[in-house]
Amino acid sequence: PYINEIGKTLIFCVSQKHAERITEILNHLADEQYKGKYQSDFAIQVTSNVEKPDPQEMTIQFTDRNNSLRGNSTVSDFYNTSKARVCVTVGMMTTGYDCPDVLNLALMRPIFSPTDFIQIKGRGIRRNSFSFEYKDELNELQRMTKNKETYKMFDFFANCEYFEEKYNYD
Repeated sequence: PYINEIGKTLIFCVSQKHAERITEILNHLADEQYKGKYQSDFAIQVTSNVEKPDPQEMTIQFTDRNNSLRGNSTVSDFYNTSKARVCVTVGMMTTGYDCPDVLNLALMRPIFSPTDFIQIKGRGIRRNSFSFEYKDELNELQRMTKNKETYKMFDFFANCEYFEEKYNYD
């Protein structure tokens, strides 16, 4: 909300190979769009076959409490966020993962379990306050806060339509 970067994004892919390819495509597009800003670290594959760094550690670094996946964004000295904007995964971040500052979810795979659907959708609905500190013209520290009001879900397999309109939860 403050630095005009693409909001933190989670992408759920069909397979690890699919996640690898989506990561390559996004990094290529980011290089074209933002020349020199990212060095193949706009999108990061976070799956169990990634060896270094540890994928579990990568998920922790992406959270709003750490905001250090691939270092910090250099867009602002006052706003702390990860340089990596997108985590591309298969299933690692579906349950038990808390990253309230996620603003975009992309479902690039079908989901067959209503529990998984609710968990994945829950990655975006967490409440969050984005805080921004800056020094005013009197060199006094000021703080702005903006609450997360919405998030975007990109559903390429009609998972939402199925689980929110057609699935019989009874």
